[in-house]
Amino acid sequence: MHILFGGTFDPVHDGHLAMIDGLINAFPDALVHVIPNRHPPHRMTEASSEHRLAMLETVLGKYSKVILDQVELDLQGPSYSVKTLEFFRSIHGEKEPLVLGLGADAAEGFGEWHQPQQVLELAHVCVLDRAGQTAQLPNVMGALIETGDLGMLAQFPSGYLVRLKTPIFSVSSTEVRKRIREGNPELLVPEKIKHYISQHSLYRTH
Repeated sequence: MHILFGGTFDPVHDGHLAMIDGLINAFPDALVHVIPNRHPPHRMTEASSEHRLAMLETVLGKYSKVILDQVELDLQGPSYSVKTLEFFRSIHGEKEPLVLGLGADAAEGFGEWHQPQQVLELAHVCVLDRAGQTAQLPNVMGALIETGDLGMLAQFPSGYLVRLKTPIFSVSSTEVRKRIREGNPELLVPEKIKHYISQHSLYRTH
């Protein structure tokens, strides 16, 4: 089983790491692929892909079951999840269980994604709800079978929906960048990331 967890990671922050921890704990026998976007279709990145990749490398080395996957950095064009999943299917075959890990915000906006129905045909979906909150999912996800039995996902290549609770982190990459520009030292990022941002003078101007 392979878990795909993508994003801009601009920069990676404590909330991202909490979600990665949640995926590792929920699927201990799976490999978790952390996939930085190259050209996300709905937003612009401020740091270069090289900086975003380097920041992820500094914090993911401690995880034995996590792969920092450059597939979207290597693919040409916008970073569409359907293209990434098609690539994984070409490598791992039609029967391998694939799970797309989505934060609450990404899950709620999933209906606006490129070819969302095709995405659901290619992978299961794991929604990482914030503690105390439940994401309101778009109608297109009604095609999935929701289950609390995580073991079901290992038996089929796609078609199921599960939800996980993650700790409350009132943080986003947007908020981190805002705090850096304001000179606020409370960034809610690992110390290694804080040092990297300072060393390379990232996010000082918009």
